[in-house]
Amino acid sequence: MIAGYVESDDGDENWILAEVANVHTNKNKYDIVDIDAEQGKGRYFNIPKRHIIPLPQWRACPVTCTQALFTRRSTVLALYPQTSCFYKGIVESVPRVGKDSYSIIFEDSSYNSGFSPEFDVPQMFVVGYKDIRK
Repeated sequence: MIAGYVESDDGDENWILAEVANVHTNKNKYDIVDIDAEQGKGRYFNIPKRHIIPLPQWRACPVTCTQALFTRRSTVLALYPQTSCFYKGIVESVPRVGKDSYSIIFEDSSYNSGFSPEFDVPQMFVVGYKDIRK
């Protein structure tokens, strides 16, 4: 499972939840499939390696591996609840025990403050923020 930065036919650019389908080692490109494909509406994309962020395979234990967690106020990409897209957010609180989630506030212009309320996001769907447009 990865976060993949893709451009859709209508020009929208998003970080999506996807799986790697094929690796072109000689071209540094990956074929990925949108996770929504299992519901019949996903698509395949061919993207460069720099547009891929692998998702963590294991949860970090907050008691023994605090250095493996994002700190409060870190800027991250996190899976927005009820979607298959990652958005820029800020860590509001970190997990206290192994099965806890991060509490994330997302940048969201539909709110007057410019930020969403806090949402719980499992550790496996929170990765370091990466600005592709730079």
